Amino acid sequence: MKQREWILSVDVGTSSVKATIFNGEVELVREASSSYPLIQTQSGYVEQDTQSVLTAFHQAIQLVLSGITNCPNVLVLSTAMHSLVAIDEFNQSITHLVTWADQRAEGEAGRLRSSIQGNSIYQKTGTPIHAMSPLVKLAWFRENEPEIFGRAKLWSDLKSLILFDLLGEWVIDESLASATGLYNLLTRDWDQEAMAWCGVTRDQLPRLVKTTDILGCIRPELTKRLGLGQNIRVVAGASDGALANLGVGAVEPSSLAISIGTSGAVRGMVKKPMLDPNGRLFCYHVDSNHYIVGGPINNGGILLRWLQGILLDRGEPSKELISENELTHTFYELMNQGVNKVAPGSDGLFCLPYLTGERAPFWREDLSGSFWGLKLNHSRDHLIRAVLEGICYQLNSVVELLADLAGPVEEIRATGGFIKSQVWVKILADVLGKPLGVLEHTQGSALGGAFLAWYALGQINSLEECAKLVPLAHVVRPDEERTARYQDGYALFKELIILGDRAYLKLQEFSHKGESL
Repeated sequence: MKQREWILSVDVGTSSVKATIFNGEVELVREASSSYPLIQTQSGYVEQDTQSVLTAFHQAIQLVLSGITNCPNVLVLSTAMHSLVAIDEFNQSITHLVTWADQRAEGEAGRLRSSIQGNSIYQKTGTPIHAMSPLVKLAWFRENEPEIFGRAKLWSDLKSLILFDLLGEWVIDESLASATGLYNLLTRDWDQEAMAWCGVTRDQLPRLVKTTDILGCIRPELTKRLGLGQNIRVVAGASDGALANLGVGAVEPSSLAISIGTSGAVRGMVKKPMLDPNGRLFCYHVDSNHYIVGGPINNGGILLRWLQGILLDRGEPSKELISENELTHTFYELMNQGVNKVAPGSDGLFCLPYLTGERAPFWREDLSGSFWGLKLNHSRDHLIRAVLEGICYQLNSVVELLADLAGPVEEIRATGGFIKSQVWVKILADVLGKPLGVLEHTQGSALGGAFLAWYALGQINSLEECAKLVPLAHVVRPDEERTARYQDGYALFKELIILGDRAYLKLQEFSHKGESL
């Protein structure tokens, strides 16, 4: 077995780029980040400026390499899923980059989801029908921006945009492609039915490459500007979700990865495509022998940021919640100290955490959040704990579906910003009734990128080897009494969802009438 090389692993997300360097002993040597704002010009629109993303990408690499003597010879990429940008004949973007959080295609998604064809496309692509999906975003552009749709020589995503900047060629790895709704999991090619439905051709999509492909060397003029070695090689990499599983060592069907950042997700890794008959879970490609199945939730840390704005800042929610996803140290202190004073169950206060709609398992853009059981004796700490418990209940609903699809769950590993909060991690362990393995750092996707690069280079034998190499900080074990309490709470939570959905329909009618006053 070859000695493992140092890896420059770059994770490009919703609001920032995180550049990390791992040495051959799987140690995080350095990390740096550079952020960019999201563009929210109107309700439902959540976009990125392509040049701002590329500038931040360059800056993060320059920062992490500054003053380092052992420059990595391999770069690997992790990026967020479901993004879309139109590219013209001069290889210039003619739209902003539309992110996963953008809801403008809600109507197109609803119509396809309720049709027979929607289920047919899901069963081949593994991508649930939702406004996040590039499939339905393309249909939106065709119907609402025909001039742009006609000018687009190519439709790119975030990863392809960066790879073009590095290499001068439009390519997309199969992991990111399989999250577009346009990639057939069985044929491992673009799906003809999906392309025909949204109105694009194969020539308008990037060339497919394997996640483990070594794509070549970075353009010489760019390596010099970024401070990289001239012969640095680029490994295609995968989606942030797939790499998070590798990074936490959740590489067997009985082992799940749970991440909570701005949003959240539950993912397991399986050996072949597994699809939920009702389209409630995703199934995405990793390589020819590995797929991730699971479900994302919309509402994670973004709800805590909303509460922080109301309770600690100016007494009002931030208008840029998604981009301001870092919680202050003061708020974490409140969570860890104040929330522990409140008993499990928040003294009868429940939160349905759907302030930004919800993806798994409902895939409903129109859902809204609510508090149930609110009384005068409830304090700020009750509100915070109820939100934490509501998010954990929602994640538990995805865990249940995964267990039904892929088999019993024996182990869960956690990553993401939420592990900074001891009380939140403990609540999740108690709600799930399973031990949670917590990483030494929060860079799960970046470490997963390093593992994938070592695998591509022949410096680890298999992806299953990742589980043995992941450094766990500690394991948080559930308390039996609290778990029993939360099992009762979860049953009530599911009943409140049904009641809330009925009330929501009446609330919509009430709101529409109010708009005319």
